[in-house]
This record gives sequence, C-alpha cells and structure tokens, in this order.
Amino acid sequence: MPTSPPADDENQPQVNNMISGEVSGLAVQVGRLQGDLHVHHHETAYKGHAMQTSRWTPDPNFTGRTHMLEQLRELLRLGQPGTSPPVVLHGMTGSGKTSIATQLGAEVSDSVTPIFVDASTRTSLLEELHRLSDEAYTTATRPNGLTAAAGPVTPQLPTSPETLLIIDGVTSAETLHGIVPRSAECRILITSTVRYLDHGYTHVELMDWTPEESAQYLSVVLPTSTEGDRTRLAAALHHHPLALTQAAHHCRLLDRPVELFLQRLTSEPVGTLELGDASGHRRTTVRSIEMNIDLAARREPVAKDLLMLLAHLGAEPLASSFLEQDFPLTYVSGYGFPRLRWPKRLNKVFSEHSRRTWRTMKAIRESLSRDRAVTALLQLSLIKISQDGYLIHPLVALITRAKVSEPLPWLQIGFGLFARHIGQVHTEVGGQQDADTCIGHLAELAATAIKHGHRGTVVLEACVHLARRLAYLGAGNESVNAERFAEHVLTTDIPKGLPPRAAATLHSRAQIALAIVVFRQGRSLEALARCDEALRISAQAHDSFHYVYALRTAGEIASVVGKHEISRRVLHAIDIQRAAPHDIDLLVTLANSSAQIHMSLNEVSEAQAAIEWACEQLTENQLPKAVHQSTLRTAAYVARTIDDSEGWLRHELALLELRRSEQANGRRPDRWFVESLYSAADAAIEANNLRLAQELVDEAVAVAKRTFGTDTESYANVLAVRGRLRLHQKRLSAALRDLTYCANFLRAMPPPANGMLTGVLVHLAIVLHAAGSKSRAIATAKEAYDIDLTQYGEDHPETLKDLDVLRYVKSTRLR
Repeated sequence: MPTSPPADDENQPQVNNMISGEVSGLAVQVGRLQGDLHVHHHETAYKGHAMQTSRWTPDPNFTGRTHMLEQLRELLRLGQPGTSPPVVLHGMTGSGKTSIATQLGAEVSDSVTPIFVDASTRTSLLEELHRLSDEAYTTATRPNGLTAAAGPVTPQLPTSPETLLIIDGVTSAETLHGIVPRSAECRILITSTVRYLDHGYTHVELMDWTPEESAQYLSVVLPTSTEGDRTRLAAALHHHPLALTQAAHHCRLLDRPVELFLQRLTSEPVGTLELGDASGHRRTTVRSIEMNIDLAARREPVAKDLLMLLAHLGAEPLASSFLEQDFPLTYVSGYGFPRLRWPKRLNKVFSEHSRRTWRTMKAIRESLSRDRAVTALLQLSLIKISQDGYLIHPLVALITRAKVSEPLPWLQIGFGLFARHIGQVHTEVGGQQDADTCIGHLAELAATAIKHGHRGTVVLEACVHLARRLAYLGAGNESVNAERFAEHVLTTDIPKGLPPRAAATLHSRAQIALAIVVFRQGRSLEALARCDEALRISAQAHDSFHYVYALRTAGEIASVVGKHEISRRVLHAIDIQRAAPHDIDLLVTLANSSAQIHMSLNEVSEAQAAIEWACEQLTENQLPKAVHQSTLRTAAYVARTIDDSEGWLRHELALLELRRSEQANGRRPDRWFVESLYSAADAAIEANNLRLAQELVDEAVAVAKRTFGTDTESYANVLAVRGRLRLHQKRLSAALRDLTYCANFLRAMPPPANGMLTGVLVHLAIVLHAAGSKSRAIATAKEAYDIDLTQYGEDHPETLKDLDVLRYVKSTRLR
C-alpha cells in the first residue's frame, strides 16, 4: 500500500551550488578589494598597448549557479565584436555577487582578459582605473571636467571586447556616473547592492541560494552533520550564502554540532549571526546589514522608520496599497478606537512617546517622504519591490527588530495598516470578504503583541479575526494558530473601558472559531459545547447576527456527527429562528442549515423545500456573496444526494465561478476554493463530461499541492476525485493507486476530515472488482456500507448507494 501520494509525473530539476575556495594566479593585487563573499586577489601587468596577464584559475570547489553564469556570459557577449551595455549583478549583501563575478572571470580568462577593480567609493574607482596602463584610457581620463560632469558621456574605457572589466562593490549610482558609459567596447560586469543603477545598464538580480544549493554547500563543508540538521540550518538562515558560510565556519572551527548552533540561534539570534568568518568578506552578516541600515537612515530618516515597520510584519510582500491608504493609529495596550487625526485636546493627556509615534506614522503616510524612504531602502537592497508589493529579507527583518526593545510604536502603526480589514472574514454568513493579503502580517503583529503582554482593543479584534479566518483556511499549522489566537481572547483580561456587548461579541466569535477548529480535529462534542457557549453569550448580549452564526455552525457540525438527537435539537432551534423577524440574509443562512440537517435525517422533501426557498431568495434579493456561496454549496449537496446530476453540476460550476472571482482580488486559495474545484470535477464526472472533469482535476491538484502540500486532507480529497475520474477513463492501475492512497489516508482522519471516505471506498471496491480482487472488493464495499449505515440509517440515499455497490461486487462474476 502506498505511504506517499502517487506521483503526478512532474520532473523537478535539481540544482547544486556552492560558494567556496579561491581564484589564484601570478600577479600583483590591483588596488583594494572588497566583496560579499570570497573576494579573490588577482594580478595584471600592463605595458603600453600590449596587455600581458596570467590566466585566472577557477575555483575547483565552486558548484551551482550554472544558470546565472550562463546568463552573464550571454548578456556580456564575451569576445564578440561591437559595443555592449554594462551588466549589473545586484543583490543584498552576502548573496555572493563577487564570487560569481570572479568565478566567471576565471572561467573565461583563456579567451578574455579579466580585470578586477574596487568601486566601493567613487575615488577608489577613479584611482583603480588610472592605474591601468592603457595609454588611450589614461589620456582620456586626465582632468578635463568630463568625469566631474557625471553625465552619460564618459571617457573611453579599454577598447578591446576581449577585456572583461569587473567593477566590484558599488553602493551608490553616483559612483559610476561620468565614468562608466551606457555602452562600451570592453565588457563590463558591475556588482552592487543597488537595485537600479542606470537605465542604460542591464540589471540581473542575484537571489539567495535555493534549498538544493544550500544542501550541496553544507554537505561539503559540514560532512559529519546529519542531513536533517543541515536542512534545518539552511531554513533557519533562509538560504543566505554569507550567513551559512559564517555558520559553517563557526561549527567547524569549534567542532560544535549544528544542533547547538540552531539552539543558540533561537535564543540569541543576532549574537549568533555574529559568529564565524567568511573568506573574502571582512564584515559579518549582522554588521553588513547594520551598516546598510545606518546608511539608508542618513540618506533619508524616514527610511529607517519604514524598514522598522516592515520588519514587524509577516514574511510575505506588503501590498503598496496598504501604505498608500489613509491608515489610522490603533490602540494596542488599552481600549480605544483607531484615530486618523490627532485631537489637540489630547496633547496634554498623551505622552511625548505617543506624539512621536503619531509623527512617525504621519511621515510614512506622506507619499513623498515615503517614496524617498523606499528609494533609499531599494538602493541598498534592504527591501525588494515587485508587483506583489514590498518585501524585506527575513535576516534584515531580524536584525532591524533587534534595534528596539519595545515594539509598541510599530505595532500601533502596523495594526493601523489593516484596521479596515479586521473583522471582514469569509464566514459564509456576513458577506464581508477579505483579500487575505494581510493575514500573515496580522498574525505576526498579533503574536508579537501577545509576547509583549499587550491586550488592547485592536489586539483582541485581530486575534478573533485571525482565529476565524485561519480556522476556515484549514491547513494544520493554521488550525494551531487559530486555536492559539482564540484562546488568547478567552483567557486574557478585557481592557478597561470596553463595553460589555463588545466584550461579549469578542468572546462569542472566539468560541465559534474554536468550535470550527476542534470539530475539524475530530472533537465534535467539544465543538458543539463551544457552539452552545457562543449561543448563550450572544443571546445575553442580544446579538442576533452572532447567534445565527453560532447556530449555523452547530447545524453544520450536527449534520455530520450522526447523532440524531443532537440534530433534532439544533433543527428545533433553527426553526424557531426562521420564524423570527431576521434580515433576509440571516434567514437564507438558517434555511441552508435546515436543509443540511434534514438531509442528514433522511428527510429529503423537507431539505428540498428549504433549499428551493433559499435559491429563490438569491434571484429576488441582493444578498452578500458569502450567502450565495453557502446556498449553492447546500443546493449542490442536495442535488448530488438525490441523483440530480444536471442540477449538481450547475450549482457546483456557479459556486466555483464565485470563488474563482475572489482569487483575482489577491485572495489566497483556501480549502473552500480547492473543494469547489474537486467537487465541480466530481459533478462533471457524474454528468459524463470527462474533459471538463480532467481540466478541473488538474487545476485542483496544482492548487492543493502548492497551497497545502501533499500530506493534507485537501490534497487527499483531490486525489479521491482523480481516482474516480481515472476509473471512468478505464485507467485502472492509476485509479487503484489514487484510491488506495486516499482510503489509507482518510481512514486515519477523524470526522469531518474523512468525509469523502465512503465515496473513496465505494469506487475502490469497483476498481478492485475490475482488477480481479473480488474478496477485497466485497470487504471494501462492506466497510463503506457500515460507515453510512451507522451515520445515516438503512434508508438514507447514501446508505442505499453503498448497498447497491456491495450487491454488485458480490453477485457479478469476474471475467
């Protein structure tokens, strides 16, 4: 039996890489050398026009970065006639720019003449170039005002296309202006921490190592360590070449295990990053990043504030729209509402610290000062910018955060960025939608606030928001975080001044979020108890919205628990609320819950009546998207159960269209979207539209694999539908692999995570029967029948379908 998901025939290319060793040869060092990693010393002698130089020796231990070296060769057009624009290899400090540049020079030194020039300052660059003995160049660069003009017209550099001029360590665009042209006959490769030097140059960004590259490097320099320790070390240092080189050096020098280094990295991250040396890099990772932070702050004071704010957010990009909005200052330590303005009457009440925080937020909100700050940070590769927004490297964030002992100002500003999104959660009741681009940032802010003992209004609201949303996202680690945030709200002291109804609402929402989490963990009775507590709190606070929400959650749980007395009790409460004068969206939500429970009780006609009424309201009223989704989901469930294949597919495709439209707004795919993909594929199979089913299954496999991973409930459910599709395509071996894996996976899961188990078992029984394993087919069909018989009873449509398959595999003779 398979213990891992069946392969989906994707070939993953493996890349190995290492930065290590030296480039050696005969010669005299040209000037002062600096670089990020492994700066190599070379020699070049010149006599008039005839340049004589020894060949650089490539580093025999340099592996990986093959694609980058090939890209640079192609862009530089080495040895080819004609002019060529300079190529800038840029990236954050310690990413290995100098190593790649010198390795390239060594690899091509049999056909071109590499020259290494220090460009850490404009003065050093001019001095280095003046030392070159090319008479034409020396004459051209004698003081004549052209270099000082710092324009695009520059003195002539060496004229041979067989010369590779490596200009290393540029930290400012001004260093090159008036010296390095936008096109030259010699080939110019520039290494720089600056993201954009000149629009006439060709820019290539150097990223951190890939996991494969980190693994290859560490396996060579730390051969006695375990593969698991090396993997954890690479992940902890985010595959940053300089940080990994320092760590490896420290572990080897002191003969210390990687595990001890990782322990110290957890307890004292910044101090641990100072340990170890790296050949060719005179400063540690921490010091290099700190120097760039200080330089950015000198160029633009707001740059440090903006970097500090980004450092306290999550690891994903921050959409620029969050900074461009008019965001407020929030209450992190006490009770209060977000403020967009600073009332003059509060000047005497608030401390200078609060006023300083307000001024900082105001400077970040101001577009011109923010643009100057972003420019300063980009120029030093402290952040990156893409179509997804601003992104700070995790090590830069770590070192930046270490500069402050109290994160309160940055929490106050950070929560303000997302204040208008807090509470807008996809609950399938209220209709408010969340783009999910702020979930990771809010989680980081909330975790930091909890760590430092802050329990203000915005912290509790954010915890509830996160608990509800993460509970619906459904991944394992997200469920753990959802439970943690909800428990924090229920166990913390309520801020002084918070109105009783607001406190009740927070507790009710936290209880519902916990109910969802523990239900998906198989703790159904505890989940129902949480719902009962939420109902009690909402009733006392006269909060009809959250009362209905708690009732809907209880109805969903009761419909799959299989305990009819609980279902009857919840259904009775729902019927009472359906007769009450609620808004139409709440009444439709209650009708959906009623239909679900009626189906679980095998009361098909009552379920049909409830869902038909709900569907009518969708056409007659302007209802929120979330209510549309809930209604279509229930309608599809009812249609599938009563064998209405046309209605099933119609409802599933309509639901998929709604959920797909949310993805275009930046919403992260969640388990609901994946569910829509495989459910629509399942309905397409039933409608005999196998081509559509294949398209939907392929997309579902890709999304589930990318979003949740291959060892999750969502991925197993996708493979269950793929197995059924392969059965219909008569690909029995492939169907057997998928369905066997899914059956084993789902057997180990509690309800409701194993909700597709009986469907998988039924189709597995058919495949086993077709493959000639009649006894296994009978046992598998009997297992499915017994599960549904216990949950639904003998007359339920699901149980009767299982019985039909069981009779088929028992009576049909094998060919």
